[in-house]
Amino acid sequence: MFKRRVFTIFGLTCFSFIAVPLAPAILLLSFFLSLFKSLRTLPQAMLLLYFYISREWSGLVWLSWIWLFHRRKDDYIDRNRVIQFWWIQGLFDVAVKLYRLDITILGEDAIKGPTAIVLARHTSVADTVLPLLLFGGARKEGVRYVLKQELQILPCIDIAGNRLPNAFVDRSGTDSAGAIKQVSDLLIGCGETESMLIYPEGTRSSVKKRQQLATSKPNLRDQLDRWYNLLPPRLGGISALAMVNPGKDLVFLAHVGFEGSASILDLINGSWLQQKVLLKFWRIPYEKVPKHDFENFLFGEWDEMNRTVDELTEQLSTEG
Repeated sequence: MFKRRVFTIFGLTCFSFIAVPLAPAILLLSFFLSLFKSLRTLPQAMLLLYFYISREWSGLVWLSWIWLFHRRKDDYIDRNRVIQFWWIQGLFDVAVKLYRLDITILGEDAIKGPTAIVLARHTSVADTVLPLLLFGGARKEGVRYVLKQELQILPCIDIAGNRLPNAFVDRSGTDSAGAIKQVSDLLIGCGETESMLIYPEGTRSSVKKRQQLATSKPNLRDQLDRWYNLLPPRLGGISALAMVNPGKDLVFLAHVGFEGSASILDLINGSWLQQKVLLKFWRIPYEKVPKHDFENFLFGEWDEMNRTVDELTEQLSTEG
């Protein structure tokens, strides 16, 4: 962990020393290059990048401060959670303004009620913030995340994410039992004032990844045909959660519109500009979640997720 943080913070330092002095020239050049259709939102992407750099350094200073003066106090976790929310909310708000996004939330009643396990569709780098901001933020409570290990390359996510109760899992499959235990332990320790998030697909869904999965795992082709908007859910971690669930409802989150931020290229080619985004939550009470036939139950809800994505896509095209 120490070596990783030395490496990532050193990398951020080197990048900042190069990028910040060149900011006027880079931003001016980006405005000229935006005359090309394939680069029409390059200025927005550059402004978002520079805001990220400032947010990262501000977050590191703040995280260092509370480690020095609050790490032995009862409010240490709460202070880290405040930083996490501040960091993510700031980046999200700036992205919404720069790209002039139009976000509509459906099924808001599902956000209310007791804490829950949130199972969300995953299509982009941007949709990872939705459960924390729109579910946890709306309820003013913490959300425990199941995250991929690779995100620890971002210093603030690494430091704050590991101080808070989250699980950074290895998606390679080399230690599936260990990853499942991480996820189970995270839920077991989840209190009455915390919810938990997991992405059943395990990675961002895309046409390319669906094609790769169909080639590498022919046994999943029927599921890929059945859920043509999604990747099949990875059953290991989710099934383990069902077995150790202390009594939390399940809240599902479907959304469309974030496909335009699936990669860095999408952020500069204009596909995310003035994008309408629709989200829909729905809740399944704990009493209606079977433990012994959970796989069929999950597949049924994944059918519902697929149908909901179709409905939201149609609604988006109608409104567009």
